[in-house]
Amino acid sequence: MKQTKLFHGLFPFIMMGIPWIYLGIIWNDLPQTIPTHFGISGDPDQYGAKNEIFIAPAILSVTGILMYFILRNIHKIDPRKKYTATTSAVMAKLAVVIIIFLCAASLFVFYWTLKGKVEGLSILLCGMGLLLAYIGNLMYSIKPNYFAGFRVPWALENEDNWRKTHQLASKIWFIGGIVLAIAALVLNLKILAVVFVSAIMIMTLIPVIYSYNTYRKSSKTK
Repeated sequence: MKQTKLFHGLFPFIMMGIPWIYLGIIWNDLPQTIPTHFGISGDPDQYGAKNEIFIAPAILSVTGILMYFILRNIHKIDPRKKYTATTSAVMAKLAVVIIIFLCAASLFVFYWTLKGKVEGLSILLCGMGLLLAYIGNLMYSIKPNYFAGFRVPWALENEDNWRKTHQLASKIWFIGGIVLAIAALVLNLKILAVVFVSAIMIMTLIPVIYSYNTYRKSSKTK
């Protein structure tokens, strides 16, 4: 039991440490002036000092570790008290896939900086699509809380609204994620960027609008 707790406690640091180990390996191969931003074509359009390479991955690392511990300990910190140590397993799964994805994203950032251009973005975006599909697969099991899911006021205040909203969102996100994963492998980057932004907006807005309409209908019947 202690070994399991130790592993869970160390896991996010191990995962987010992998990109930094890779950075240590490639550090001497990096030029003193590095690309700090890439255009839609995949070529760099902004440059900066070598030390600026730390900024984005550091943000990803801190964000990932914080999210991991929040989601894994939601039964301890969520004021709504809808989770126990047993029923928070779905949040633990979500924490694991998010930290893995952020680890991969950090590795890509370092790799692109080394190469001086974006390579393999379709693979990363395919992984993002699969992540969204996996989140959708878990979403129907998410109970009302302040940290994950569609945390709009009218859903948080009504468990039936929350349940219906997340049942719909689960289907939309699963299907949308699979479609985006496939699109990432077949579309060129310019079209793919528009598809990703549009799809994520739709996947977000539809459940929110549905949740609000459900709230309005229930308010009229009272």
